[in-house]
Amino acid sequence: MSARPSPWSAHRGTRFVLVLSVLLMASCGSSKGLRPVHGKVLYRGNPIQGALVVFHPKGNDDMTAQRPSGLTASDGSFSLSTGREEGAAEGEYVVTVVWLKEPEPPAGKKVISTEPGGPDPVDQLQGRYADRTRSKLTARVDKKESNNLEPFRLE
Repeated sequence: MSARPSPWSAHRGTRFVLVLSVLLMASCGSSKGLRPVHGKVLYRGNPIQGALVVFHPKGNDDMTAQRPSGLTASDGSFSLSTGREEGAAEGEYVVTVVWLKEPEPPAGKKVISTEPGGPDPVDQLQGRYADRTRSKLTARVDKKESNNLEPFRLE
């Protein structure tokens, strides 16, 4: 006596494609509602290049919360991205800024290595804006077509 195959097992490939399609549509939907966000970071009145700017949603300590981020250009300007999508979701944010500087190699030596153990980069802002629980920097992203923020003036 042979067992009849389940109708679901006969369409296992179809079910896989259906589930995958639903997951992809859900992930694509997450980019909806992102608004372009542009800003500038100044340190002692001067633009800084290569600083990492991260927006942390206020009141959301969840590890999976999306945190839009961007790097500053030579004129201190940045644009936020959330994952691979440009922009940030509407809401209130605490902002952190870290401006790393590669340590200088010892005199007369060139340092090119992928091995651990070398000197760590140093935050040129000495961690004053690196912790979201202590940062006094805040921003709001509105439903506007584009959000051009006032410069963050760091001391």
